[in-house]
Amino acid sequence: MFCDYGSPYGNIPENWLLSTLDSVSNLYTGNSINATEKKKYFSGVDGFNYIATKDVNFDSTINYDNGIRIPDRYLSKFKISYSNSVLLCLEGGSAGRKIGLLEQDVCFGNKLCSLSFYYGENKWLYYFLQSPQFLSDFQESKSGIIGGVSKNNLGNILIPVLPRNEQMRITQEIDLLFQKVSQL
Repeated sequence: MFCDYGSPYGNIPENWLLSTLDSVSNLYTGNSINATEKKKYFSGVDGFNYIATKDVNFDSTINYDNGIRIPDRYLSKFKISYSNSVLLCLEGGSAGRKIGLLEQDVCFGNKLCSLSFYYGENKWLYYFLQSPQFLSDFQESKSGIIGGVSKNNLGNILIPVLPRNEQMRITQEIDLLFQKVSQL
């Protein structure tokens, strides 16, 4: 059975529902570091890797080894995005286009947003954030001179909420399709 909530998603299975991103996921932006501080306190030291927009590539890979790290003594001043969370660029020409699924805990820049489901498969969230409907909604939410989406506007974007076992099934199917494509 299907139902239509009057959404851009049309008919969706009855055991799915629509919600906003901020209702189903923890989303927050990171911290900026000015160039002087970056060089003085955070270059060539041990600590959490710091990821800036430039470190998230258009192919969704992330450069963790960029030379900038946050030592333990400064960690309380920085937000951490945890392994298996999604980083999404919110500002500038890369807004909505640069996205990555984290393989380790990191500190991150203020133009990036960390997203993770309260309950669900973050890899499904990662794939959803690359869907045509999400990208269309994201583009419609852009504002300002540099073309960004605020954390609040991002949180208002609709997302289908489906049972976790269906998220896992869909994620596995997408992974399999990517494997087949990479073999071509």
